[in-house]
Amino acid sequence: MKATLHGTTMQLLTLELAEGETVTAESGRLVYMSDNIKMDTAAKGGIWAAVKRKFAGESFFLVSFSCSGGGGLVGFGSEFPGKIIPLSLREGEEIIAQKDAFLAAEEGVEFDATFTKRLSAGILGGEGLILVKLRGKGAAYMNVGGEVSMLALKKGEKIRVDTGNLAMFDASVDYSVERVKGVKNLIWGGEGLFLATCTGPGRVWVQSMPVAELAGKLAEYLPDHRGKASSLAAGMVLGGMLGGRR
Repeated sequence: MKATLHGTTMQLLTLELAEGETVTAESGRLVYMSDNIKMDTAAKGGIWAAVKRKFAGESFFLVSFSCSGGGGLVGFGSEFPGKIIPLSLREGEEIIAQKDAFLAAEEGVEFDATFTKRLSAGILGGEGLILVKLRGKGAAYMNVGGEVSMLALKKGEKIRVDTGNLAMFDASVDYSVERVKGVKNLIWGGEGLFLATCTGPGRVWVQSMPVAELAGKLAEYLPDHRGKASSLAAGMVLGGMLGGRR
């Protein structure tokens, strides 16, 4: 399977499948496919796994795309302004991601939902009690908001991230939530009450514009019950965001 990413902000992922290859994707993300690509929609992993995925912000059903009669193409689009992150998972490797981040993966990659290890991290961490988990062997593609930076942490090395900006991390990374220190920081810092603390070893992916933050910013320009703002203004704001990230 060969992957190509097109664009910068609202990216398009094109996968070239050989005969017999299959890729599984989040429902509703298909843009186009060759005539020899067959679709199959199912609650992968059984009902309980599908229910957990739904709580994690993903689809109850996943869609498999299989290629027959020679090579074929299938394309998937971003769900929101941001980046599509390609991952290459090794046998036994696990990635934990924010809800609604999964886009597509090879057949050898298992996609499931997992509970946070610590109750406080789930309640206070901004990502909820249930996160997305990928494991297995093969290529996977995740969709997160804004620009993305990957940080490689050594054993014992820590990084503190705004809870909404934590996109993904290796399962080997210890994830917890700590209260922001200092009264002035709490009251006037503007960063919220808590920060996510990630302790290595492992990789951490941070995003510059969480989807919830983007939605909140656009909501300021949407019509309220008095009709003070117009949808045209919201469109201009979104257009400026997209145009400025090149």
